[in-house]
Amino acid sequence: MMLKKMKPIFLFYTLFLGHLLVNDMKHFCTADLKRGYSLLQRGYRLEKHLITNLGGVSFLDCVEECLRRTRCLSVNYFQPAHFCEVNYKKKESLPDLYFAKGWYYSERDDWDKAIVGPCSNPNCQENEKCVPKALGAYTCEISDCGIPIIPMNKEGNAFGNIHDSDAIGIQRKMHFTCLDGYEKEGSEVFICQTNGVWKSDLKCNKKYQLPGCFVDDHNRVLESGPHSLQINGKSQCVSHCATLGSYRYFGLQVGTECFCGNEIKSTSQLAPPDDCKERTCFDNPDETCGGAWRIEVFLM
Repeated sequence: MMLKKMKPIFLFYTLFLGHLLVNDMKHFCTADLKRGYSLLQRGYRLEKHLITNLGGVSFLDCVEECLRRTRCLSVNYFQPAHFCEVNYKKKESLPDLYFAKGWYYSERDDWDKAIVGPCSNPNCQENEKCVPKALGAYTCEISDCGIPIIPMNKEGNAFGNIHDSDAIGIQRKMHFTCLDGYEKEGSEVFICQTNGVWKSDLKCNKKYQLPGCFVDDHNRVLESGPHSLQINGKSQCVSHCATLGSYRYFGLQVGTECFCGNEIKSTSQLAPPDDCKERTCFDNPDETCGGAWRIEVFLM
């Protein structure tokens, strides 16, 4: 008896859900796919510009994933494994593409946006993706963390050491390292958090050429100083010297003192290098700043 009463309700929901499915499919079926297929580049792949990748999907699912992500500009698709790569860049010229058997390359602008129905013209931010809902509605969700900005000292620099699997999507990671002439501080791995913000502590600090550790006296090794800094260290002393003029050398001494100069006093005597490691820098314990009457001199 209960089953008979439930049948009309079950039929209603079946018809209702079927209507939604047909409504969603209507957008897909009315989309013009001819242009996209005609512009496919077979045997090519754009490398190392991933937002994310997906396995076990069709080629059109791959295209749809790109169209729903604001930042996506192209896709790679590996037919034998039904594997999709969603890219945040597109080729500037054909040599940008890597020849790879079994791969297909396609660009976002080649496809009719009607494929994604309510997501064909969403008001989502650059780092968001459109998620379609029932009755033509959609929501915007965080998709990626964008291209990482390397946090570093103002004289520092860095460049990507990007791995094949690196991507900017949520819970993905990127690898970066410092340029020659810079010291790495922290991890080279950047992790994209669920809030769309990169997690990293990488800094690139300039390596200063070391003329040596010198014995100092009242006839100073470097002509300008001592200057007492609230926070002492290589970058702090360099910055302070820059405010005083144009100097070739800077020096650190007794933890708190910074010196600047264009010449090293000709009568200066070299001291053992360890003599200049006696004192940590004032309010900067990660660096050493010379010793008592021992100045560590660097080339700017």
